[in-house]
Amino acid sequence: MDTHTPEQRRRNMSRIKSKNTKPERELMKALRNNGIWFTHHRTDILGKPDIVFKRKKVAVFVDSAFWHGKANIPENNREYWIKKLERNRQRDTEVNSKLAEQGWIIIRLEEHEIKKNLTICLEKIMCALSNRQQRNQ
Repeated sequence: MDTHTPEQRRRNMSRIKSKNTKPERELMKALRNNGIWFTHHRTDILGKPDIVFKRKKVAVFVDSAFWHGKANIPENNREYWIKKLERNRQRDTEVNSKLAEQGWIIIRLEEHEIKKNLTICLEKIMCALSNRQQRNQ
């Protein structure tokens, strides 16, 4: 049973950010500090990647554990959340597949990965950019 009124729940949910989260900002700052230029939150690219290297066709998504189905499912309204989170996972798979068909390299990082080891996340991105550059030469 939910302990919040519908209005309280609506207000709480409306405050959850979908872009410019702290892990995203930290990753973007680290990329800039390393002299790596990018665009972000491109709505013209399927899935609206959080970080985009358009010329090299590399898309980076920063996923939260909850919204991408890797955290515990709430006990309240459990059937709704199972269905919702499963659809999010399906959408991730569809986006990955379609972007790959278009020649994109897709990198999915979880927020906790960025918080735990930013250096490894940067290396994944730089490796993808480097591999793409080598192929184009």
